Amino acid sequence: MRFYVNNIKSPLELTGDAHTHAAYSLRVRVGDYITVFDGKGVECSCKVTSVNKDKTCLEIIDTRENVGETKTEYSLYLSVIKQDRFELAVQKATELGVSNIIPVYSSYTQRVGNLNIDRLHKIAISACEQCGRSKVPTIEQPIEFDELLERTKHTHMIFPWEREMHGSLMEAIDNSKSVSVFVGPEGGITEQEKIALVNAGAHSVTLGPRILRAETAAITTLSVICCAMGEWSLD
Repeated sequence: MRFYVNNIKSPLELTGDAHTHAAYSLRVRVGDYITVFDGKGVECSCKVTSVNKDKTCLEIIDTRENVGETKTEYSLYLSVIKQDRFELAVQKATELGVSNIIPVYSSYTQRVGNLNIDRLHKIAISACEQCGRSKVPTIEQPIEFDELLERTKHTHMIFPWEREMHGSLMEAIDNSKSVSVFVGPEGGITEQEKIALVNAGAHSVTLGPRILRAETAAITTLSVICCAMGEWSLD
C-alpha cells in the first residue's frame, strides 16, 4: 500500500482523503506496514501506530530516494486533446516514467474548454501510487507552438508524424540524458509545423502504416524509447 504525502516529516500522519482511503477503504490497522512518498523522490516505509477518526499516525522505519525512477529524463509535449484522452495519456506516461508533461496548442488543436490541470495532477499522483514511483511528474499549463520550437533547440526532441515515410524511431534515439516527445492533436501536425520542428533540431519519425490516436501515439512512442534506452529488460 502506497500513499502520497506532500511533506514527509516526523511525526508522520495521513489525513484527509489519504486517511479515509487507508482507514476505511483498505482498513489498515495498528501494526500494519505501508509506504509513503512525497512526489519529489523521497519514499519511506512506515508502521501504523494508531488509527483515529481523522488521522492515521505512522512511525518511519526507513527512507529511500528515487525509487522506481528512470535513468533518463523524459518529457512529453502533447497537443491539447479531449480531457478524458489527455487524462489517459497522463496516467500511462506517468507509469512509463515521464518527468514532465506539457500541453501544447498547435495549428489543429481544438480550443474548446480548458484542461483541468489540478485533476491531471491528481491522476499523476494516483498513477505513482499504483506503479511504485517516488516522483510525481510536473504538469505545466499549456504552451503555444512557438514556445515548443524554442524548447526544441535545447532538448533531444522526437515527434511521430503520420506522413513521415522514412524516419526511423530507433535511429532517432540516442544516449541523451533527457529525451522529449511531441505528439500532435487529432488533426495532426501540419507540413509547416513539421518543417519548423525539423529546422529547430527535432527528429520526425514514423510509427508505421496506421494512423494512431494522439494518446496512443504518445504511449507507443514513449514505450519504444524507454525500451531502447534500457529501462526494460527483454532477456
